[in-house]
Amino acid sequence: MVEPQPENQQNHGNRRITLRDLMDASLINTGEQLRFSRPRSGEEHLASVSATAHIVFADGTEYSTPSDAAKAVTDTQVNGWTCWRISDGRVLAALRSELQDGSNEIVDAAEATQFLIDTKKSLRTGEAVVLTVRELLQHWNARTRGSRIIRRIERDLASHDLTTFPHFRDVTLDTQVRLSSSSHTLTGARKAFEVNEIHTVETPTPKDDAPRIGRKVGNLTSALGGVAYVLPDSTLEQAVTRMQADDFSQLAVMQSNKRTLDGAITWKSIAIARHSNPDAKLRDCLVYAPWISYDQDLVGVLSQLESIGFVFVRNERNEVSGIVTAADLAQEYGDMATPFFLIGELDQLLRHIITRHIDLADVITLCDSTGKRRITSFNQLTMGDYERTLQNPDAWAQLGVRLDRRIVCERLAEIRNIRNDVMHFNSEDIPKSSVDMVSNFLRMIRTNFPGC
Repeated sequence: MVEPQPENQQNHGNRRITLRDLMDASLINTGEQLRFSRPRSGEEHLASVSATAHIVFADGTEYSTPSDAAKAVTDTQVNGWTCWRISDGRVLAALRSELQDGSNEIVDAAEATQFLIDTKKSLRTGEAVVLTVRELLQHWNARTRGSRIIRRIERDLASHDLTTFPHFRDVTLDTQVRLSSSSHTLTGARKAFEVNEIHTVETPTPKDDAPRIGRKVGNLTSALGGVAYVLPDSTLEQAVTRMQADDFSQLAVMQSNKRTLDGAITWKSIAIARHSNPDAKLRDCLVYAPWISYDQDLVGVLSQLESIGFVFVRNERNEVSGIVTAADLAQEYGDMATPFFLIGELDQLLRHIITRHIDLADVITLCDSTGKRRITSFNQLTMGDYERTLQNPDAWAQLGVRLDRRIVCERLAEIRNIRNDVMHFNSEDIPKSSVDMVSNFLRMIRTNFPGC
């Protein structure tokens, strides 16, 4: 029989997570509206979060913790973290878990503030402030764009009346963005897109508070990486030579201003034109060239790629800046799917090993000693449960494996954080080194448990 361990608590460093921690991580903001619904009694209680990280009711009464606020309206001791919900429907406990399981990036508020102050000074003198997204993130001590750091940067930019154009979330890490005042950017964007074109691109609205969810076309490297083209008066031989030299399947035909797209040629269009007329010219081979804006949802491109196979991309200045092909999209979703499948296989393998070697009663003692979770099956276990189980020396001994328990559990803790990014589809937060880590760990488990 294994000895139970203390119940796992939601801690931040060496202390319990508080509402202030959620605010510091930009998971909630001052004035955040909270709702506590009680369907059985038909009651609904409303409150808000104050600048002092207290929960405040309409009558002005304040409570320092969610549970105290919940007790005030129920007259019973309840877990307020699971009762109070923010505007998007998530309970505070979910935000607490996000903070606990999120990245270990620590925002240097002083560094970020000074950067924004310097930016404002530069803009007032007429100096352009242009940097890559990667360089922008560094001012907040961040390497990738998780949901928390995005919200923090957006909030800090807005507090200084600043925005980036294009939006720093909609392009790749190495794409350059321009910092300017929100009002100035909006005016400039409209001018850039209203350039005597038959088509116009929808202008991003910097002050839009709606959450930016999902990957954008601009997140693909090829979307803003430049596009090869020939002029409309070029010869077909020039176009064919360019396609062969660079191994292109299609080629844009457009004016030198990079805004007027006449069409495209493909090997198929060339073959059809030459079959009808061996002396066909470049214009005889032209086909319709679809294009989209860089800030369009990536999922919206699927139907066009399925029917045509490629689509050109316009940047924030309405220039044709890149091309997205079916191969680009397949690689993008393939990169996202790889860690998902690896984590899924590891999850099943660890559950199978624990099922074979450790009694369910012992697992429940370690992972649900209070019975609050009502675990009745191995299928209810999470990656955190595997970690808690294997951390116990008695449970580990039952595996009969000659590996170091401490090292295995430390690596499993790292993989649990990777798993959270995978399940939240934060693919940018999953560098190749992390994918390799999961792959290597999976290989080690298979090697030491050959019968599983």
